[in-house]
Amino acid sequence: MSEFDLINHFFKSTTVNRADVLLGIGDDCAILSPPDNKKLAVSTDTLISGVHFPESASAEDIGYKSLAVNLSDLAAMGAEPAWVSLAISLPEANKVWLKNFISGFNELAEKFNVALIGGDTTQGPLSVTINVTGFVDPDKALKRSNASPGDFIFVTGDIGDAHLGLKSILNDNFNNRLTNQQISYCEKKLNRPQPRFDAGNQLKTFSASAIDISDGLLADLSHICKASNVGAVLNIDKIPVSDALLNYYQDKPDWHSVLTAGDDYELCFTCPKSQSFEMQKIMKENNVTVSCIGEISENTEIICKLNNQKLDFEQTGYNHF
Repeated sequence: MSEFDLINHFFKSTTVNRADVLLGIGDDCAILSPPDNKKLAVSTDTLISGVHFPESASAEDIGYKSLAVNLSDLAAMGAEPAWVSLAISLPEANKVWLKNFISGFNELAEKFNVALIGGDTTQGPLSVTINVTGFVDPDKALKRSNASPGDFIFVTGDIGDAHLGLKSILNDNFNNRLTNQQISYCEKKLNRPQPRFDAGNQLKTFSASAIDISDGLLADLSHICKASNVGAVLNIDKIPVSDALLNYYQDKPDWHSVLTAGDDYELCFTCPKSQSFEMQKIMKENNVTVSCIGEISENTEIICKLNNQKLDFEQTGYNHF
């Protein structure tokens, strides 16, 4: 199967149709029509086999996750997803693998009405590069630089389950601590993260800063602090964790792993104290679970406290180099 046969068979005929895509797959460029009174939000990520997903991951999970982690960036900006381009490097043109990959990809694309508008295919080690574009209202983007001293720090969902999912897949010291249902839950959190548009959409009405948790809570919170020239005090005992994680660590979590392992793709965000009650009320009304885990401070240090004792972390999160 040639490159163009591959594109026509697996990608061209299975895309979401949108009126703002004037010309999609099949030409040298896509031609797009962005809406009036909107700004474009654009993000790009590359996923490498054995680095961003286990080598044993299914093609369907890889297709799903490659889009999910990119959409997560749009969610963290309060943007509405619209278009995606896909560049994939494959060891071989395996028809079954490609069918399953695009099935997982399309499951999420259809859910969020994201149109595949083009990309590239090459032969080589398995890697996937995604470029996503969305729309955001002017002056309502959830910038990392919006945090101010006194703001409360929140996270959505639970933290640390994706790392347990990876440990499970690598058969790393589980010792029957979790039920099969809990193991499946953690592996799904790793392989099929949920872009938090439910939270990002609501945060646009508040003076919030936000980031998605990809490299670890501490590392990603530090990006907000650096961009806003502030620090933070984290109350470790307030960080939400699942029953599965508590069972695995026998009610004594390894906080270093929880805070630095990454791959959660929950949102970490700040909100002014004066707006936090209303924000939490709206989140609850929209079935979004959020937890207050700390406060932004004037200095530029991130201080972690557990039972009023300071914890030090040599490593704050995943580093590619």
